[in-house]
Amino acid sequence: MIGFQTFSHVSVTVTDVGKARWFYGRVLGLRELPRPDFDFPGIWYALAGDVQLHIIVNEQLIRPEAERAGFEVRYPHFALWSSDADRTAGELAASGAHVHDFVSTPTGLRQLFVKDPDGNMIEFIGPTGRRE
Repeated sequence: MIGFQTFSHVSVTVTDVGKARWFYGRVLGLRELPRPDFDFPGIWYALAGDVQLHIIVNEQLIRPEAERAGFEVRYPHFALWSSDADRTAGELAASGAHVHDFVSTPTGLRQLFVKDPDGNMIEFIGPTGRRE
């Protein structure tokens, strides 16, 4: 096995840094971090612990419209743990984000899926008090 100590970051490619900053900063409420001066635009956000989300602008990588507009639980995504998925669902709804909400899943956990303006999918997963 290749040696490593911990998970460092996940990256997401977007086409518009302003829309990404609005979604990840305003809608999801992530804390922006200082970012080195690379030769391309982007934004870094803090996740849990030392894990970061790196937003990378690349106008050439555009998801097909069917994937941007559609939803399939098997689309590529990253997941963030929530100790109270019911509260997270309320916060996402209040933010105006379109949420794909799954309460009765084989995991026994509530799964909430949202997409950024470029169609990148983020899952929030955690325990729920709801039963459907």
